Amino acid sequence: MIIDSHVHLHPTEEVGKMVVEMIKEQYGVGYYSYGTPDDYLKDMQRSGIDKAVMVSFAPDNQLKNNNFWTVAITRPGKNRPAKYPMFIPFISVSPTMKGRTPIEELEHKYKWGMKGLKIHPVAQGFDVGDERMWPVYEWLVKHNLPITAHSGINIDNKSSFGEPKRWMPVLEEFESLKLILAHLGNGFWDQTLEIADKFSNVRFDTAIAISHINTPTTLDDEDAVDLIKAIGAEKILFGSDYPWINPSGDIKRIKALEISENDKELILGKNAAKLFK
Repeated sequence: MIIDSHVHLHPTEEVGKMVVEMIKEQYGVGYYSYGTPDDYLKDMQRSGIDKAVMVSFAPDNQLKNNNFWTVAITRPGKNRPAKYPMFIPFISVSPTMKGRTPIEELEHKYKWGMKGLKIHPVAQGFDVGDERMWPVYEWLVKHNLPITAHSGINIDNKSSFGEPKRWMPVLEEFESLKLILAHLGNGFWDQTLEIADKFSNVRFDTAIAISHINTPTTLDDEDAVDLIKAIGAEKILFGSDYPWINPSGDIKRIKALEISENDKELILGKNAAKLFK
């Protein structure tokens, strides 16, 4: 089984094109696809991916609409099956969102079948230790649901809110919080190792950090193997960061690393299958 734990999807080709082109124009970041569900479904079939975790987020004024769409396309109706049952829906909240409070939004989307939370502290502009977020972590622990958080350097080269060490006080308070740090810490490898050593409940995804593309924070083969061995393959999840990345290329990269076949199976799917049930 292969599970892509880091996928961004867009409701239409027009929306997807607007998002990826805007990011390319502002930050010089290329992309692979416009990222519609049907686009990714084709890539799943080509790459042998069985399940994918939707970890999209949006600005506050679009957050609830994006959350609604995310759960709606993965939820069966009264007289019809779910349109995309192969997608695992994560929603997003922020301490500055309007209307519903973060807890009210979690409760509402929980009834709709959300399976976890995604936050991007750098892009959403808040510290993960912000006291307004602590009820969110408490809620996640109570419901035994995971949270994926961007970690490391962002595409705009800002990293203050993305440093993994900012999670230290949160993890000390919520010892059973199921946290997934995206991008393996994306440049802050020392902090990644410290957290992996200290908190057994934390997981990491490979998006951008172990990839077939070349970025300033993409690890070479030797460093990737060293980091996997230091963290433990049982704590690492494959994530592509689609639609910016072709998942097929990243799967091939992981399969080519000089680690055991069992470790490859853990990273590509077994760990995620266990975590996401």
